[in-house]
Amino acid sequence: MSLFRKNTATAPVPAPALQPTAPGVSLTKGGTAGISLTKSDPTVQITAHLDWDGGSDSRRARGADLELYVLYVPAADVGTGRNTVGNAVYYRSLGRLDRAPYIQHHGDSLTPGRETATITRPDQQGYALICAYSAVGNGVGSFKSYGAKAIITDGRGQTVTVPLYDNNRHAYWVAIARVDFTGDGAVISQVEKYSRAGSEARPVLHSDGRVEMDAGPVEFK
Repeated sequence: MSLFRKNTATAPVPAPALQPTAPGVSLTKGGTAGISLTKSDPTVQITAHLDWDGGSDSRRARGADLELYVLYVPAADVGTGRNTVGNAVYYRSLGRLDRAPYIQHHGDSLTPGRETATITRPDQQGYALICAYSAVGNGVGSFKSYGAKAIITDGRGQTVTVPLYDNNRHAYWVAIARVDFTGDGAVISQVEKYSRAGSEARPVLHSDGRVEMDAGPVEFK
């Protein structure tokens, strides 16, 4: 059975006591939803998709090369204050499912479509942050205008779609959704934080689940 509960909190929160509702949830701005899962179940997989369709024919013609990044905090590092700046799975560092970080990126897409990452071993996960980077060659255009959104699913009927609502035309980075594994299930929050205009420094997901923009390594593409 698919289990969800929605609220509008923006700070990291423990997984709520989840109640039955529809099998699919689309988050409002700043909203959250919970996915029920058994952390000790070795077959549990959370799949995070970055979907974008280019938004329009004219936008597609000008290019819309986006990159999916999954920033992560292992369960052992939650609240420790350890340096998490380098914790990222993306097209240049694909990660692994059979060993830490138990997150794997499944390849780069240079045109509008989908990029996907899989997260396993929820007992080893603390927080994960789903981000998108817009290649410099795209020129000016908002992530919203590209039709970008995150879709997070457990493959067992529980799916959370995380749209974008702001038409920020000058950011190369957007942090879209945070997944909090620190409670009994997984809580997904619509974050929607943008980098400063012209900044190519990626976000940082801190050990307490806090998201800081423009604080990580610089991306060039």
